[in-house]
Amino acid sequence: MTRTSLGRLALLVASLSTPLRLAAAEPEPVLRWPQVAAASDQHPLLQEARARVSGAAGAVTAARELPNPVVSVTGGDANARGGREQRREWGYSVELPLEFLNSRRQRVAAASASAEGARQEARAVRAQVLRELRRVFVAVAHDQALLDAKSELEAQVGQLATIVRRRSERGEGRPIEVPRVEIELEKLRAGVERSRAAAEARRQRLAILLGAPVPRVEADLSRALALPRLDELLRRVVEASPVVEAVKARVAAAERAASAERWDRLPRVSAGAGRVEELDRRSTTITATVTVPLWSWNVGRIRQADAALAAERARLDAAIRELSASLGEAWLGCSAGQVAASRFRDEILPRAEASARTLGRAFELGESGLVDVIDSRRVLLDTRTEYLDLLLDMQNACGDLAALAELELP
Repeated sequence: MTRTSLGRLALLVASLSTPLRLAAAEPEPVLRWPQVAAASDQHPLLQEARARVSGAAGAVTAARELPNPVVSVTGGDANARGGREQRREWGYSVELPLEFLNSRRQRVAAASASAEGARQEARAVRAQVLRELRRVFVAVAHDQALLDAKSELEAQVGQLATIVRRRSERGEGRPIEVPRVEIELEKLRAGVERSRAAAEARRQRLAILLGAPVPRVEADLSRALALPRLDELLRRVVEASPVVEAVKARVAAAERAASAERWDRLPRVSAGAGRVEELDRRSTTITATVTVPLWSWNVGRIRQADAALAAERARLDAAIRELSASLGEAWLGCSAGQVAASRFRDEILPRAEASARTLGRAFELGESGLVDVIDSRRVLLDTRTEYLDLLLDMQNACGDLAALAELELP
């Protein structure tokens, strides 16, 4: 090969290797919670709630509108009975309904209260969407961490199996140790595959909820939420919760609707004017029409409105009770989860890791048996799994608390 060919070959290798090194240096994209929270604004349930808010605002506009006047026009040819006279007759009239004056103020107030209730319900829907997304997000992070723990243990048991095979080949170990460690390794591999499938399924669920592909998520599951005092939290949340505010708005709307039905018992009035051109006369008239409540005093609608008001008041009481109970449960779950996770992290997990390391080193030196090493690895995996499950429960409880109290999640 000539020197020129060698130079071209070196240049080709350099040009091909440079993009590969750059691609390998690119960091893997990760998804963090602030990105998920920002993407929640495009969730279909939140868009539906916003559409309902827009519809409620339209109902307020409709309640404020005045009724349109009614215009009538008549025309025709007329002949006199006793003569040959004939001409074209015509007439017109305008009628303005005034019955809306009875209950217009109450119905506008009821529509405004319903619009406020729709706005508060949209806040509550957003909190629930964030709660659902948070649960799926931390579940993906939990599954990833569990998969990493099982994969790490699989690698360690794989190294242990290599040591056992070498000892068996040299005649230093018992023959039963090889199938035993290989069985343990296969069980771990099966567990890793199940965990990988579960993690992938959860990741796909998060991608569907967000409407976009989801790479690897990044979350510190041990990071705790700053907890305020429960009594202060209960007082503040019950006063300002969107769930309670939405029901309060519905109560106000029901009160205004009941008042409007009572005002509708008054006589209904309409006024009008007309002009008529006939064969033998011209006339201009002014009319007033009054609907006399003789047979019906709107009793049925009033009873319906009162029943609806009583139902909304009962619903408000139930909402406050449910909110207080859920808030207390979430606060206690978050607090207890933080204590348990801290104890596992600081006391239990380090002991299990130290025990596994010690027995693994002792086995390499021939000072411990294979069964003890395998048991220590199992204990370590169980401890890590329980620790991750505790973190998941803690994050779910803290996420529920944040959704109820509108707290900022880390």
